[in-house]
Amino acid sequence: MKFINRDISLKIKSLSNTPVITITGARQTGKTTLAKELFPDYLYVNLEFPDVRATAKNDPRSFLQQSDKMIIDEIQWVPELFSYIQGFVDEDKDKRFVLTGSNNFNLLHKISQSLAGRVALFSIPTLSLHEIKTSDNLSENLYQSIYNGGYPRIINGQEKPEDWYKSYVQTYLEKDIRDTASIHMIDRFFIFLQILATRVGSIINYTSIANEVQVSAGTIRDWVSILEASFIIFKINPYHKNIKKRLVKSPKVYFNDTGLLCSLLNIKSPSDIQTHPFSGFIFENYIINEYLKMESLENNLHSLFFYRDHDGNEVDLIIERGVDKLEMCELKLHKTFSKDFTKGLEFLSNELAIDVTKNVIYGGDENQKSGDVNIISWKNIQ
Repeated sequence: MKFINRDISLKIKSLSNTPVITITGARQTGKTTLAKELFPDYLYVNLEFPDVRATAKNDPRSFLQQSDKMIIDEIQWVPELFSYIQGFVDEDKDKRFVLTGSNNFNLLHKISQSLAGRVALFSIPTLSLHEIKTSDNLSENLYQSIYNGGYPRIINGQEKPEDWYKSYVQTYLEKDIRDTASIHMIDRFFIFLQILATRVGSIINYTSIANEVQVSAGTIRDWVSILEASFIIFKINPYHKNIKKRLVKSPKVYFNDTGLLCSLLNIKSPSDIQTHPFSGFIFENYIINEYLKMESLENNLHSLFFYRDHDGNEVDLIIERGVDKLEMCELKLHKTFSKDFTKGLEFLSNELAIDVTKNVIYGGDENQKSGDVNIISWKNIQ
């Protein structure tokens, strides 16, 4: 498989002298490929293999003494290794470990307990628009790009989206949900996952979803947390600073990959997106996810917001760029710009006495300008 350069590579390499580097992310986002590419002289071991896992559990000291430099894949399967790794790096300043994990159920808790001050943490999302573009794999067709998503095996042309994503969901349910999170209502969990896909870009209502799935609202909250921990979904919170109006207080939910989202919505082809009743929300998810990937490079994961008040005024995306400095974005699938797209931006910028950059990101191909509003093609966000 052709290696696609990741934007985060230089940052990881710059911290290669840190005793422990941890790379987390969803399954199949390229964590292992990246670790091997950046650290080719490290011994590689994979804890998903039962025999390797048994060795690590039964004799952790001998397991960790195999080499002074080790890549340990899917570390969450043997969390007791963390305490031993702490001892090894404290005793030997030349000892180096690169750890990968595909869920955060207990991973970050274990790291904070055992490896505080000794570890550099990185999260690898699916491929970004910039990474796909620089690898010459970007489709000029917006709907194809949304449908493909960002998983490397799709982008490299090894798999067809319509087949791979269905298999991916099954693997995720079997390996991460049943085995790691100990969820036994797999059928209902899958129904919940499909229902959540229909709520993309919407204010999350736990009670409403619970009624449809026929479980408790508390169970839905737990399941949402599990999806977040395994990098399937993310939430963004409402913006409320310096605003006196009555505001929506609950978060919105989005998926970490639009290819997966399309599969869960039973979208069969890129052209189906154009006429789908959720097409606008799918595009919104696509763009916000790209901003999330860009912000993650700068460790600004909590800088994304939306605005909605009880009078119907809203802005799809707000990014904090510093103290009293905001970038506001309205996201429109349309290929032709309309002045109506700027209503929410103009309203909120008038409410705030701070420095505001106003953008409309749309489905067209050309960048434009309308007064003080930047009109940006989906292909040119950066």
